[in-house]
Amino acid sequence: MTGWRDPDGPVDLTPVHSAAIRWVIERALETGNRLQALAPWSKALVAHMTDGLAPALKQEIVARFPDLEYFEDEGSPHNQPDEGFIENGFAVSFPRPWPREQDKKEA
Repeated sequence: MTGWRDPDGPVDLTPVHSAAIRWVIERALETGNRLQALAPWSKALVAHMTDGLAPALKQEIVARFPDLEYFEDEGSPHNQPDEGFIENGFAVSFPRPWPREQDKKEA
């Protein structure tokens, strides 16, 4: 089942059929991050993590999976900025901080 889940509950990654994306999710969980939801999107089934992507984990992912597509989204008034990785219809998304009001005015 996809959708919201208790981040403290057990993790079922059965629907994620990308070994690389599963590895990223599992590694993020090992480092203390939590899975908030598995949710369908038009391009992929997305694992939404509760915390941001740690720089050390990002380096580890890029070194282990150099061909894995990285994405970064600036967000919108309705969607928080995020970053993550996507492969063959499966993705993992890590939230990034909302822009500060001052940054918005300067842009």
